[in-house]
Amino acid sequence: MKRIHIPQISDQSWFPGFLSRNIHEFMSWFVGKVGAAAPFLPIIEQGLEHADQIIAIEEEQGAGFETLAPLLDADIPIKYQKIDELNTKESGLYVSVNAFHKLKEEKARNLLRRIASEGHPLAIVEGNNDSLWQVFGMTVIVPLTVLLATPFVKPFRFSRIIFTYLLPVLPLVTFLDGAMALLKLYAPTDLDELTSSLGCKDYSWKSGKLDNGRGGKIIYLLGYPERVVESV
Repeated sequence: MKRIHIPQISDQSWFPGFLSRNIHEFMSWFVGKVGAAAPFLPIIEQGLEHADQIIAIEEEQGAGFETLAPLLDADIPIKYQKIDELNTKESGLYVSVNAFHKLKEEKARNLLRRIASEGHPLAIVEGNNDSLWQVFGMTVIVPLTVLLATPFVKPFRFSRIIFTYLLPVLPLVTFLDGAMALLKLYAPTDLDELTSSLGCKDYSWKSGKLDNGRGGKIIYLLGYPERVVESV
């Protein structure tokens, strides 16, 4: 695999929790404002052809499932499970939003194996990719937006003002974390490598990139049980 697994600063135990919260809140706010979760909908719709509800895989990070949830049909049942407490006996479409890159290869492979071996569909979606446009966006546009938009981010926090303008920790860490996130992304070829090693029978995998409508791409992995057609 070409990816490099580098721990992001805001995920470290030594990094102040209130600063991580500020970064995560900003990312969720930013993704919501630009509609960056909308391109995920076609993948989710395909996955829901194989399930009646969504199992949202939650991680401690921003720009996750909370950015997708408002775009979904209100009639779709949603259950939330923390990734470290995942009960794969629950039936539904397992969904990970902008978080799969945080998993090391063995943990990522184990997550896919557990869900697929139970015969449940899953959808992994990432709003970033390794294109030059995306690199520019994550390392220039996003940190610049931190500087310009901080007073408008909801919820408003004085700590966000202080650590953006008086002590510019948040723009710096957002820049560094964004760059490291790009290095950690699972490209479609990486995802294919993961799934090919699982050996799950009667299960199909699709991976690739889709246009995000803003000049970039999203990365996705879709898995679902194959339908068995009984002979008459």
